[in-house]
Amino acid sequence: MKTCVYTVLVGGYEALNEQAVAGQSRIPFICLTDDPTLSSTTWKVVRVPTAFPMDPIRSQRLLKICPHGVEALAGFDRSLYIDNSVILTATPEEIIDRYETTAGIGLPTHSFRDSVMDEFVEVARLGLDEQARIFEQLNHYLTQGEPSLAEKPHWTAVLLRHHSDPLVRKAMDHWASHVLRYSRRDQLSFNAALRDVGLTPQRWDIDNRQSWFHTWPHVPGRDRLAGPRSPLASHAPPHVQIRLLEEQLVAARQAARSESESTAIARDLAQRELEAALAHRAQVERDNSQLRQNLESTWRASDATLAAILSSNSWKLAAPLRQIKRWIA
Repeated sequence: MKTCVYTVLVGGYEALNEQAVAGQSRIPFICLTDDPTLSSTTWKVVRVPTAFPMDPIRSQRLLKICPHGVEALAGFDRSLYIDNSVILTATPEEIIDRYETTAGIGLPTHSFRDSVMDEFVEVARLGLDEQARIFEQLNHYLTQGEPSLAEKPHWTAVLLRHHSDPLVRKAMDHWASHVLRYSRRDQLSFNAALRDVGLTPQRWDIDNRQSWFHTWPHVPGRDRLAGPRSPLASHAPPHVQIRLLEEQLVAARQAARSESESTAIARDLAQRELEAALAHRAQVERDNSQLRQNLESTWRASDATLAAILSSNSWKLAAPLRQIKRWIA
């Protein structure tokens, strides 16, 4: 069975991660991209057409979800898809040997979400897509009594699939239709789409952040909202986008002024604190000087009193001192 490892990098919103294990594998590593300048030492970079120039996320999703429809992958019977943020620490041969399945598709379970419903809540909370799209999809699923909402979600950053399996192809096409119709966050629709066509994928119970074969996430220079990736970009007309940019510019200038004012206030406060500290130090030095003068006057007075006693002819005053002198002698 002819196999490849592939990733997709569309829209130029992050740097391509190299895969050191590629040098230990006979399986080709292919990066599908729309960037004509992209190069790599471990990936074979293949430029591919994208479905939606103004929607790089859904363009990326189609290449990810439907490898059987990608011309650049037409010569392969099976693929191991990995998100660019995943770094493999084991060869694809080892992964396939461990997880090869008769189901035609295998992938990890989501290790830190308890249900697909939880995934909806988190995607909405983090603002990873338009709220209207997210909740329209959720409301439709709830109205239909979609049982997958209570299921443990899958983590779709790694996918092992047989391209020629008819049921897998049908499931992937159906999954893609959900991503095109509803949220672009494909983990929200994966369970429902595969349930609809009667396909049960093989689950891999691993920690999504680190396992025996990978580490995640590696996101050098990632900007989720770069260019047309922003949810506003596909809806706001040009004059609205210009207005938004103007508002961002005004906000940036105000922030710079506020920062400058804060710096000036902090500098003034530090100067006043320094001046107060110097004044306190000077006062302490003056107090110490006065104390030394008082002590010296006291000692001089004591010395004068003692000298007067010693030179006195009074028997009552001098007798005790003469006695002490005899004891010392």
